[in-house]
Amino acid sequence: MLLLLKTFADILALRKGPQDVPSSSVVLLISVAMFLLSSFAAITLIAVSEDTNYFLTLLSYVLGLAFYAAIIFVSGHAGRMLSAISSIIACGAMITLLFVIEFSLFEPLLGRDIAGLFATLIIFWSVPVEGHIIAAAISQHWFVGIVIAMIAFILQYGLQSAIGA
Repeated sequence: MLLLLKTFADILALRKGPQDVPSSSVVLLISVAMFLLSSFAAITLIAVSEDTNYFLTLLSYVLGLAFYAAIIFVSGHAGRMLSAISSIIACGAMITLLFVIEFSLFEPLLGRDIAGLFATLIIFWSVPVEGHIIAAAISQHWFVGIVIAMIAFILQYGLQSAIGA
C-alpha cells in the first residue's frame, strides 16, 4: 500500500506515469476510497458557501473522467485505461488533501483570501498532472496531454457554469 501511495506521489511530481500503476480493479477501488476520503475532508474541514452544489461538482468530475476514458479508448490504448483512470482519481485525491491541509493551516494565519489563492494554485496543479497521465497513457508528447487536460478542465468548468447559473 505504501509503495502504491509513493507511486502516486511520484506521478504528482511528474517522475512516474500511469504505466507504473498496476492495472487492477483493487487499485481503482483504493483510488475511489482516497477520493471519498479527500472529498469528506474538504467538505468537513473547509467552510464552503451554502450555494455549493456537491452533486454538480461530482457530475463534472465524472464527466472529466469519462472524457479521459474516451480519449484513451479512441486512441487505441483501452488496455491502459484502468491504470490511467486510477492514477487520475488517486492523484486528484492527493491534490485535494494538500489543498485542504494548506487551507486549514494557513487560513487562520494569512486570511481566507491569501490562503485561498495558494489553495487554488495547488488545485491548478491537477491540470499538468492529468495531462502527464493522459500523455503517457496514449503514448503522446506531454504537450498533447496538457491540451487534453485543459479541454477537460474547460468542459468541467463549462458544465458547472451552465448548470450552476
